[in-house]
Amino acid sequence: MPTQPSTADGAEPSGRIVRELLPAAATVLVAALAVVGVALAGSAFVGTATADDTAGLDSSLVTVTEGETAVIGVETDGVDEFSVAIGDESESGYALHATVTPDDDGVTTLVFDHAATDEDGASLTAEGDAAVSVENETGLDEPIDPGDYDMEVSVDEGETTDVGSLVVEPASADDEGDSDDGAGSDESDDSTDDSTDGSGDSTVVTESDVEATDVVVEPAETDVTVPVDLADGERVTLRIRSDADASPAYLMTEEATVEDGEATAAFDLRQASHGDRATLTVRGNDGLDGEREYAVLVVDESIGVEDDLRSDDSADDGTAEDGSADDDDDGTDTSVPGFGVVAAVVALLGTALVARRR
Repeated sequence: MPTQPSTADGAEPSGRIVRELLPAAATVLVAALAVVGVALAGSAFVGTATADDTAGLDSSLVTVTEGETAVIGVETDGVDEFSVAIGDESESGYALHATVTPDDDGVTTLVFDHAATDEDGASLTAEGDAAVSVENETGLDEPIDPGDYDMEVSVDEGETTDVGSLVVEPASADDEGDSDDGAGSDESDDSTDDSTDGSGDSTVVTESDVEATDVVVEPAETDVTVPVDLADGERVTLRIRSDADASPAYLMTEEATVEDGEATAAFDLRQASHGDRATLTVRGNDGLDGEREYAVLVVDESIGVEDDLRSDDSADDGTAEDGSADDDDDGTDTSVPGFGVVAAVVALLGTALVARRR
């Protein structure tokens, strides 16, 4: 009878093969893990680099008085240089474009000198280790006029990363009055009194004012809704910028998502005053047919809206046209709550623009 090989004898070669293959398999496994690790690390690095390369304004609104300087703060992350643009020559008659090498700590302090805007390249400088190279600036015979000037920060050959506004305010009347032995000071005080007792134009809103505007808002935390001709899910930027006569000036920018042909954003307008006017701009999407602007009017419910039928004389002296006493001392028609009037007029206008208080 033939002799069968034992199980132990047959397993020995197989065990030897397995033992010989283990070191090679381990080597392959280690190499594979190393490749995966490098790939993951590379992906993380790329993601981080993409997330960096940004530059943004510390404040979207910078104010400077005629003849003085203002600080423009810019925070950077992962950029060797960025560009700053101030103004638009076609709109305001002035424009400045500069390239900035940022400070190493990521916070660059730029100084805008209003008095030097009539000097070539001297109006924008930097503090610390940062450096500014003004590429071009509108040549003027005198400093730029008071008003609003757009600011834009960009990186990577023109990719806009932030926008803001530079507001140039006129020199105060008090400063001019001081040089006239105080003669102008009393006039300034009288003017101030007129503007705070409700008799100044800035605090009077009529029904005609409401009818002529696009968006009515309260000086509060307010949701603003505007029609947008884009598909649902598209993103747009809504920006509210106060007109030049508003004090304090304000500029607010919010992102919004289009839904059912509308975009809604929340704005904190508590610093606004009754009668303030502003401009609402819809921008920030290539699908838009250019920027869309709407006129904004601030109406304080507690003050109300004046009836157009009342004459200016009767509003000023508190006497009705027939000579009878007027029960309303401040000349404002409060027979209907002010914002109720606003809401009614907006509804009658059939406008799709809605501003509602949270």
